[in-house]
Amino acid sequence: MITGIRRSEFHFTTVTTLGWVLEQHISGLVLEQTLRDVDNELPVDPHTEELATFRRDIQRPFEKKALERRSVAGESVLVERFVPTAKMNNTRGALRTYMLEQFAVSPEEAFGVLPGFVSIWPQRMKELANPTVVDGLDNPWYTYDYGHLGRGALADGESRHLACLYINADKNVSVALKDKLLNQLVTVEIYHGVSQEQAAQMFVDLNYEGTPVDTITKANIDPRNKWIAATKKIFDELGIKYATTGRQLTATHQNLGEWILLTHAEQMVKAIVLGPNQALVKSKRTDSWDGVDFDRLHKAAVTWFGEIFAHFGGHEVLADRSRVIRTIAVRVALASLGSAFYRGDEPAIAAARSTLNEVNWVVSEAWQGIGGKVIVKDKVATMSAGSGKESIARAVQAVTKPETKAGRAVRGNAQSAES
Repeated sequence: MITGIRRSEFHFTTVTTLGWVLEQHISGLVLEQTLRDVDNELPVDPHTEELATFRRDIQRPFEKKALERRSVAGESVLVERFVPTAKMNNTRGALRTYMLEQFAVSPEEAFGVLPGFVSIWPQRMKELANPTVVDGLDNPWYTYDYGHLGRGALADGESRHLACLYINADKNVSVALKDKLLNQLVTVEIYHGVSQEQAAQMFVDLNYEGTPVDTITKANIDPRNKWIAATKKIFDELGIKYATTGRQLTATHQNLGEWILLTHAEQMVKAIVLGPNQALVKSKRTDSWDGVDFDRLHKAAVTWFGEIFAHFGGHEVLADRSRVIRTIAVRVALASLGSAFYRGDEPAIAAARSTLNEVNWVVSEAWQGIGGKVIVKDKVATMSAGSGKESIARAVQAVTKPETKAGRAVRGNAQSAES
């Protein structure tokens, strides 16, 4: 049982000890490890699995995948392992020190404050009226029974929670200091009976609107972005892994089997409905998907993208420096031909397939100024994969209009292109 001030039918505020927070919430690190066990088809606790799945899309991780080279049977191989993120390093380092040296002993010996926790339970707690009355507080008090639900998870405060767990397990910290820390009072905002989407929306707004964060991280976990949701579903069906971190595709991403940034994949999907130019526009407007038939979009994208990657012998072409499809502008221009599949326009579908076969997609001087800047060194041509906005107009012209100078050039008709 816990007593708090009712804010709404699914939200109440309570003041309790830090020890209660530790006892009643499963750590974020444990939930991450549970998800990995689920992915590896290992047995896990059903309640922990539910919470882990609930939290999957609303937290930045404590650990991330990395590759290291090891000697196995005399051969050097890349082995996947998990390494601490900056979030984990802060939890074990500066945050742990702060909790011990300032918060645990305040206010008598040091000055320390701790932000409130935000706690979530997917299930509803049993709400019992409480006769407590406090002058100046309009909200009624209730006692909440959660004993039948098991432990919850934190939507905010998981680093503080884990830092305290590390402190509590440290034999070098005195029992007296641990008791002081665990008996400090903290505020907890508890949400119960909320959906995964509601919790994710709350977390995104709580953590990212006031603090700058990279576009791809926010896009990956914000459930309100229907383009991203559609993109994930499309590329998952195609069996193409996408990167959800970083601003550029790196060798590490490729070694992990991730061949395209999620936001770049989103541009390809948007190009089918919005056209190539609008696909590159970063907009916060949610009405950009008004009227979009996402079932039809899914079918069109899976079909057209599947044909594209089959033509090039696999989706690894997305990172192939010898092919122009690696560049954003060309990739989006080619993807936009999928609008024919979305509309069910058979003549346009035939034209799209012809384009795929007619164009010479190998990087060459013919693409100079069309898909990007081409540099030839030792008879090998490479193309910069710069901003798509600068070259999208020429790329679209070259891909979609064979009668133009650019269109003739990339189809191998360099001589006629000069005329």
